[in-house]
Amino acid sequence: MLTKKFKKMNIKVKIGLLLITVMSISCEEYLLEEPPTFISASNYWQTASDARTAVNGVYQKLNDVHNRFWPVVDAYTDDQVSRTQGGFHNAFGTHTVTPSHQMFEQFGIYSEWWIGIGRANNVLKFVPGIDMDETEKNVILGEARALRAFYYYQLVRAYGDVPLIVDAVTTEADFQKPRASVETIYDEIIIPDLQFAENNCTDGLHDGHITKWTAKLILSEVYLTRAGHRRTSQGDFIQGDASNWALARDKAKEVIDDAPNSLNLEGKTNGANSTPAYGMAWDDNNPFTKESMLELSYVQVLGLGNWLSRESNGTGTATGYWGINPNATPLTAEGWPGDLRRETDANPDGLFFKGGPPGVGVQLPTPDLYDAFEDGDERRDFSVMTRYETPSGRPYLCQPTFRKFIDISYYTGEEGTSFQYTNSNIVLYRFADALLIYAEAQNEADGAPNAASYTAVNALRNRAGLDNLTAGLSQPDFRAAVWQERRVELNAEFKRKFDLIRTNRLVTETTNINLDWTADQGSLSDYVNCYTPFYNDRPQWPDNEWLFPIPQSEIDLNIDNGWMQNEGY
Repeated sequence: MLTKKFKKMNIKVKIGLLLITVMSISCEEYLLEEPPTFISASNYWQTASDARTAVNGVYQKLNDVHNRFWPVVDAYTDDQVSRTQGGFHNAFGTHTVTPSHQMFEQFGIYSEWWIGIGRANNVLKFVPGIDMDETEKNVILGEARALRAFYYYQLVRAYGDVPLIVDAVTTEADFQKPRASVETIYDEIIIPDLQFAENNCTDGLHDGHITKWTAKLILSEVYLTRAGHRRTSQGDFIQGDASNWALARDKAKEVIDDAPNSLNLEGKTNGANSTPAYGMAWDDNNPFTKESMLELSYVQVLGLGNWLSRESNGTGTATGYWGINPNATPLTAEGWPGDLRRETDANPDGLFFKGGPPGVGVQLPTPDLYDAFEDGDERRDFSVMTRYETPSGRPYLCQPTFRKFIDISYYTGEEGTSFQYTNSNIVLYRFADALLIYAEAQNEADGAPNAASYTAVNALRNRAGLDNLTAGLSQPDFRAAVWQERRVELNAEFKRKFDLIRTNRLVTETTNINLDWTADQGSLSDYVNCYTPFYNDRPQWPDNEWLFPIPQSEIDLNIDNGWMQNEGY
């Protein structure tokens, strides 16, 4: 197991031509390997080890793309804003996104998915010919197909119609394809791939590799998505087939009833610091909990750290939220330790983290999200962090920050940590997802909530310290209750914009949201954590930006293949 003191890897590479990082997404093994893309197939695809290394290369793209793709997807919803005035997120706040924007052309939030798909296609072409244990072979093929399905799932939700590429690319004609419809991609790749994976991947708890239960959970969400609303690449507003509600219900129920996963129900107290049960999935010292179903692992090695910690802090100090000098505020009365006060300093030690996160503020929670939590909901103060107390009792203050992205060891300045070496994992799917997918889909499929749906939602509410939902809710009222639970339970887990799209609330929920931190949210000074153009204008979300544009360079290269830009760009 790699530890926080681990700073470099001394691992012999298997092939010494062109080295790239290949991460197995396991806390057990991280390798530097040559991707088989650059090696003659006859020389590479020989052993079970070759097959595993190759599928590890498919996993790598999960880590590569998430630090940029997901923050942009959820940017300027009602949950997330940015403070990067003059930065590359501005166009998403002012809704002036263009196909040539640097996020598409320079940061790979389109192309990286295709690299992953290409690697998966290589695995699916060459691994079947390897002489190895058939069960192990099918596990590897199942993981590759699940990853390919997941990558296509992100592409169709974010970009709409995309080319259908299912074979290894060996000639130019292999990738010169027209854009296929979203429905074709679902029917011919995403759903069959996940069905293969649920029948062939391992049956056990998630350890960084996709299990059959991971595949079933993603498949249940795919059905949920297909039942909902979307805009097509041609600009049409449509809703999916209602038969998908029952498919989502039944697949999520399989996970709830039969998976070895379950909710984390016990928190942790470490000296003066306490983590509620809800927060245990993000405990840096306890990765891959029983609740985890798809989790990305990062380590303190240059190039393998999670940069979301670096980009999540609003500013270098906490003065915008807590005020310039807490010595003259009620903070002193709350017990601010005297040895941290410096009477002549407007910035006492506690107003900035010792680790010195730079205050990039790419992704920040909104007061609107903070207000969405009910009084007494333990999820609020863990999710939207405004102060942190070390196990020894030393408090640090910050402006509102998504706790789920933070490596606390880096923030508090532990020896050997920096923004390049953060190891906080990203949790993409949890057992909680299955509970909420089931409750929503069952209510829609059957016309009213049943007892099992109440049980599913109440399990999350009770863990958060809240009472059960009121019994006897109508279908619309229960629907609203589930949407509320999804927002507060799954905040900062890269689901908000896609939820708002499929439920046809993207415009209504992102118009005139509360962006002012005031005393009602605990702020000791009025504070706005998003940049001025968006704050002043608050433009309504335009129809075309339900989808991202295809990068202009891709359109230019595929004119002969009949590619047209998404409507409105």
